[in-house]
Amino acid sequence: MSSSIIITIIFALLAGGMFILRRIYGNTNVPEETHDHHDGENGVCCGKHSNCEKGYDTVNLYFDDEELDRFKGVKSEEYTENDIEEFRHVLYTMREEEVENWAHCIETRGIELPREIKEEILLMLQ
Repeated sequence: MSSSIIITIIFALLAGGMFILRRIYGNTNVPEETHDHHDGENGVCCGKHSNCEKGYDTVNLYFDDEELDRFKGVKSEEYTENDIEEFRHVLYTMREEEVENWAHCIETRGIELPREIKEEILLMLQ
């Protein structure tokens, strides 16, 4: 009898924990239809691109970093430490609210970011 009480208590604690986590973090289930297309009007992303193309004003998107254009076509694992430091210098001299747009701009110019810089950007955007 006591083992069934313990199992019931454990089940109740797990259910309560899941309820609390859902309340804190929200529902992480994404409807299947959001992965099938990109609808620019309501901002639904198809998930087929490494950087989502929703909501970017590409006409007015400009960053003073033309020196990075020479890296067009270079793979993320091919950068030297000096190259990475050059990207890092540009990244850390911009305002925090510009980082996401800058990363999108870099990609649209055909420049693949160094792996280390991608990781730093992800940490900044969280």
